[in-house]
Amino acid sequence: MTVKKKRKTGCFVLAAAAVIVLIPLVLLFKRYYDYRYVLDDYYYTVVPYGYDITPYRDVQGGRITEYELVCFNADGEKRELTFMVFIDAHNSNLYPEGTFLRVSVSKQFVLGRRALDEETVPEKAREKIKESYTELDPLSITEYAEVSTRRLAAKNTPSLAVSCVSDGSSLIYTYSYAAGARELAEVSADLLDPVYLAQFRADKKAVPELTAIFLEIKLEDSTIIFSQRYDTRIEFDYEKEA
Repeated sequence: MTVKKKRKTGCFVLAAAAVIVLIPLVLLFKRYYDYRYVLDDYYYTVVPYGYDITPYRDVQGGRITEYELVCFNADGEKRELTFMVFIDAHNSNLYPEGTFLRVSVSKQFVLGRRALDEETVPEKAREKIKESYTELDPLSITEYAEVSTRRLAAKNTPSLAVSCVSDGSSLIYTYSYAAGARELAEVSADLLDPVYLAQFRADKKAVPELTAIFLEIKLEDSTIIFSQRYDTRIEFDYEKEA
């Protein structure tokens, strides 16, 4: 065998060996990628009544809300999913109580989510959601304020009292902090604003006659830290199924 033929044979052997090594690596990478990043299924859920969507701050100072929800696919199969929402500059991407969601998932991760109308949820998934989700009975605005106060009482601490009262066709949510908790009250104003921007939609669904909600954050000496009105002028842009 000549030197030239030996070189060709050697190159062929090396190429074949490289292919033998690379094919399993490519297949392994594809499996890894598909498992983590390729759409596997859609799951549907609703944000239950009383779910706390108050954001918190991450280490970079961004505002985040975490959702842990029981979801169902179009066949009614159950899966518990967790995902985080990074609150945008317009506070428009929080999902308040009663919001139906479609969550896209790979075999390992949540890939995305979108709010949608209840009517577009597949029938089996909608049935399972209804079984697991208790809707509020029709309430007057006064009764609704009382229910909201009881729900918000879980936030009460020695330095904070939370309440909701009705005023005509409006609701007033008040967070009253101890006089020495001014800094905490200022932080709460920043975090709670997007919550109540989204809360109006949930309240309006429960109490159709509602025209506005107010958020007040103040100190026990009546110093107002933050006051904001949310009403029907606020646009809620929820994507619908095509």
